Amino acid sequence: MPSPLDRIRRWLHGRRPQTRTRVWREGAGWVVDVRGQTCPGYLLEINRAVADIGAGARIDLLVSYPPCGEDVRVWCSEKGHALKEMAQTPAGHFRIAIISGAAKS
Repeated sequence: MPSPLDRIRRWLHGRRPQTRTRVWREGAGWVVDVRGQTCPGYLLEINRAVADIGAGARIDLLVSYPPCGEDVRVWCSEKGHALKEMAQTPAGHFRIAIISGAAKS
């Protein structure tokens, strides 16, 4: 017989927010999905993904952390990326479009 903890784990499976970063191509650009992550983790993941993608790419960031707007704005300024657009989706997360610039080490 499963323990109460095992039953809770099974019940939670599929209901937890995503905490794994996903990256995929979409049209001529890229999408970096860090929904479910909070600061500073999501910024570290975005930084890693954008560095891997390289300069000159359009990248849409999917973020669920409410204070992300100012965080991403400062991050873009510090890293040399252009912030193009920021919007909250009907689902409640944020879609932030950037053009990756010359990455600073």
